[in-house]
Amino acid sequence: MASLRKPHDVPGTILAALFVALGAFLILQTGNMSPMGSVFPITVSVAMIVFALALILRNVVLGMRPVPAAADEAPGEAQPEASHESMPRRLLFLLAMIVWIVLIPILGFFVSSVLAYFAIMLVATHDRMSLREGAALVVIGLAILTVFYLVMARVLLIPMPTGMFL
Repeated sequence: MASLRKPHDVPGTILAALFVALGAFLILQTGNMSPMGSVFPITVSVAMIVFALALILRNVVLGMRPVPAAADEAPGEAQPEASHESMPRRLLFLLAMIVWIVLIPILGFFVSSVLAYFAIMLVATHDRMSLREGAALVVIGLAILTVFYLVMARVLLIPMPTGMFL
């Protein structure tokens, strides 16, 4: 008979619960703001609550899955190698973020964000991916960035840096 796993990512779950509380608190604080001034803080707070609740749900579901009966190796055996390999990736991620910030006023928010997305995707990809997976990531990434840009610029009316392009 399979037993249940240990709770999954307890610190992350606790932090997510704190973000739910923070989001609710921030929404309550918008009562004194003008209707237009409160749109952005409420939108960000609701998004924060939704994503934090999704993380809590994920962690609870992962913690409720049964442990396979024939586990040949301990779950933490591959950790030292993974953390050793992650330092260059962390530094490259930091570099990509810095370059993104520098390029925003030059190229514009949308174009620099697309370039940053591809750079971060390359840094974060550990395994080889098929052409189909790569194409899916490109399409999904461009869709997310486009929707994000349009919501920020057209719905929330936030002036976005244009630079040479969008």
